[in-house]
Amino acid sequence: MSVKITVVGFGFMGQTHAGNILRHPGAELAAIVDPYPPADRLATIKGNNNTVTITSSDVKDIPHFPTMEEAFRQVKTDAVIIALPTLLHFSSVMYCLEQGFHVLVEKPFAIDPEECRKMVRTAEEKKRKLAVGYVVRCMKEYRTLHDYIREGTLGKLELLMLSRITGIPAWGNWKDPEFIKASGGALFDLFSHDADITRFCLGEPLEILPDRILCSKFGGNMVSAVFRYPGCDVRIDGGFVPPSPYPFHRSFSAFFEKGTLLCETGTLRLITPEGIRQIDLADDRPYYTELANFITSVETGEDSGICTGADAIHSIECCASIAKMLQGK
Repeated sequence: MSVKITVVGFGFMGQTHAGNILRHPGAELAAIVDPYPPADRLATIKGNNNTVTITSSDVKDIPHFPTMEEAFRQVKTDAVIIALPTLLHFSSVMYCLEQGFHVLVEKPFAIDPEECRKMVRTAEEKKRKLAVGYVVRCMKEYRTLHDYIREGTLGKLELLMLSRITGIPAWGNWKDPEFIKASGGALFDLFSHDADITRFCLGEPLEILPDRILCSKFGGNMVSAVFRYPGCDVRIDGGFVPPSPYPFHRSFSAFFEKGTLLCETGTLRLITPEGIRQIDLADDRPYYTELANFITSVETGEDSGICTGADAIHSIECCASIAKMLQGK
């Protein structure tokens, strides 16, 4: 029996999730919730990388509603994917949990850790699954990094450097400090991905040291910090840089005792004294994997590889602590 899923918000990420739901044999796209018709959104919204192919013909027969209230009155739903602006995550997730639905909410969960804790408590009270879209955990290159760290194949990790950079978004006023504050800015939108994968691989840091000089660049849209661990430092850089057409770029360098993993968008190499070996990243579908994990979690009641809300709280707390330090609090 298919898990019926409603997608709330049909921007780039909503379209990505909808496309993967349509391809998953155990899922059904129950409805799309957005103020604008899906065909209009598909014609005008593009993301910073290709995640899935979805066309107007794919969704022409999918019920569309301008509000969640209308959708839930008219369409049977088991679970909801929230792909709305960050400011709307808390109210939308709480509403869906109160209605008795399982929820996958896009990162960064919320900017306020206390809102995150309230969402987790409500999910526990309602006995519903609450997952957060830290999809980097599902990307093959980062899963490989995780496995090398946990298995110790290359010895102890001594230094890890991660970067996630893209052009300043063409939408919104990314030069306005109040807009950046409301949206979470690069700290929560980009940097938090690598903060989360760092925690996923290494656990909670002993100390976080932001680089105040780099964090002042580009109107606060650049974030740089060191996460300290016993015997290992992790340097994370993330930000929106001018101009807007600057292409999305992610990378990491992991220096172990016996070798190095070097990742640049789409490629992963293992470098040892014996030479350089390319690691195959073909057929990697992280958003599909994330969706599949969520569906399995809904069906079984187990966490099944999802980033739980209870875990994601700690990534948000890391980012919130950086924000406080930069504000001098």
